[in-house]
Amino acid sequence: MPSHTIRTAIIGLGYRGSYLLQLLQTIGLYEVVAVADPSASIALCPSAKVYNQSGEDYRRMLEEQEIDLVFIASPWKIQMQQAEDCLHAGVHLALEIKGGLHQGEYDEVIRLSRAKGLRVYPLENTLFMREIMALQQMVLAGILGEIIHLRGGYRHDLRTLLMPEGADEHWRTGYYHRVNGDLYPTHGLAPLCFIAGIGRHDRPLHLTAVASRARGLELYAQQTNRGDIEPVATGDIISTQITTASGVLISLTHDTTLPRPKSLDYEVQGTKGIWQGDGRRIYLEGISPRQTWESDGPYIEQYLHPCWHIWGEEALRQDKHHQGMDYMMLRVLGADLLGEATYPADIKDLAFWCSITPLSALSIAQRGSVDFPNT
Repeated sequence: MPSHTIRTAIIGLGYRGSYLLQLLQTIGLYEVVAVADPSASIALCPSAKVYNQSGEDYRRMLEEQEIDLVFIASPWKIQMQQAEDCLHAGVHLALEIKGGLHQGEYDEVIRLSRAKGLRVYPLENTLFMREIMALQQMVLAGILGEIIHLRGGYRHDLRTLLMPEGADEHWRTGYYHRVNGDLYPTHGLAPLCFIAGIGRHDRPLHLTAVASRARGLELYAQQTNRGDIEPVATGDIISTQITTASGVLISLTHDTTLPRPKSLDYEVQGTKGIWQGDGRRIYLEGISPRQTWESDGPYIEQYLHPCWHIWGEEALRQDKHHQGMDYMMLRVLGADLLGEATYPADIKDLAFWCSITPLSALSIAQRGSVDFPNT
């Protein structure tokens, strides 16, 4: 375990990895000693050794460098092999979130991390949103009563990412051609599990998913003069319902190929009230004016998580792009590794979140409910 600073490396320096690198360099407890990516440049981090000879050069980095923690922010299909290699090398991991590729894909990472006593941190930044962390405090205090229903999703127009102008399709677009399921469940699901204690004192039992037809990407291709494209498998709207052992219902929506403003679509409803994230509003029976929404601002301030009291100001200053949540995530991760705080999720949580992709695809294909394994 590192004592004062964390010797850190990063594998994968695309959009996400580069942004994490930028933030890591603003937090004194991280010492970035190496980066690995075929396109990596010394300009990104002058103090780090650059490994860019090939996509496999990260293995040389693991052999040559003394590392405490590796961040993996590479494309989905190569993350698991890189994670296993890092664990074999005896380093802790911070894994970027992704869509699930198949059931059980994290099993070996879970086994290795346990066998070697290493930590694997899911880099799900929505867990660290100011209002999400405050809401969890409110739920623990019983303000909303017993939690009955939670809603969330990934509702974000990604057409320009999936089909960039003047370029080939993004690597992520291939999944839209092959999979009819929720391709990116973690942003919507992870905070709901955090709030309701799923994976702690409750567990998922069943999942049912349905899909609309797929028209958004095909029409976008026509509008941007691309002509016909390979058939799209992923429905424009994927709706997934999850039930838990305690009777909680979770509703997830994947909605990325139609025109719309960005939304995580959060809603938390209990026996004493309801909170809606998009409108930042709340209704508490017996406290709010009868059947009238209130701003959630005063309640968020009252139940603000201790981490936001400590690091909130610098988080908002350093991480304007994501309203402080990436910075807060890195702060809590580092504090956890140094034994000074508790990170709210682990590799088993990540495995569950990502299992929604293959299970939702199976449910849609079978036109029925499927059970979660090992429940």
